[in-house]
Amino acid sequence: MRARRLMTSLLLVRHGVTEENLRHVLIGRTDPPLHPLGVLQARAAARELAPTPLRRIVSSPLARAVATADWIARLHPGTPRAQDARLAEIDLGIVDGMSSFAAFDRYPELFARALDEDAADFGFPQGETRTAALARFSAALRDITGQDPQGAVCVVTHGGAVGLWIARHKGLALGRLRACQPAHGAIVRARWSRADGYTIDRENDVGHLSAALRARIEQARHQIP
Repeated sequence: MRARRLMTSLLLVRHGVTEENLRHVLIGRTDPPLHPLGVLQARAAARELAPTPLRRIVSSPLARAVATADWIARLHPGTPRAQDARLAEIDLGIVDGMSSFAAFDRYPELFARALDEDAADFGFPQGETRTAALARFSAALRDITGQDPQGAVCVVTHGGAVGLWIARHKGLALGRLRACQPAHGAIVRARWSRADGYTIDRENDVGHLSAALRARIEQARHQIP
């Protein structure tokens, strides 16, 4: 009789939107709360995951991820929770917390390198390189899935970190992270087994985010100065 192959369902959730996201502020380790619209995204993700039995909920320690995880945990009472600093967003160094427009004006040469999609690596001064961010994020996922070789685990984290992970999974340059990162409130559905490693089934599941909510967010992006 063939032994049953153990497999973990990995549900990566990007946190809901913050006001800084809507204002095009660069937030890596900057730590704002969720915008009210981000709360609605978090609640929608929580309802989507409610029917799925979760073995654990693990989040980045940054407030926007913790608040999103809080909503998921409300619909999974008794599910163990943890925080892992390795799931935090990329440290953007000298531009962290700056308006993207002001940062571009002040550091045009750095931004030219940051926006190069073919770049193998990049890091803002006083921040971290993409390869370093990917290494600690990937190590966290390996530990999380390794502890639960079957069942489903939910990881609440950040767009840049997930974008790096997906780009590497697809064999792309890490400069493609923006094209690979999921939307705010989206779910990345993946599987992991010791034999096969990771399989990504859906990179940007936003089916639970209503068209009305998405329209309100786009409207807010244009209204907030």
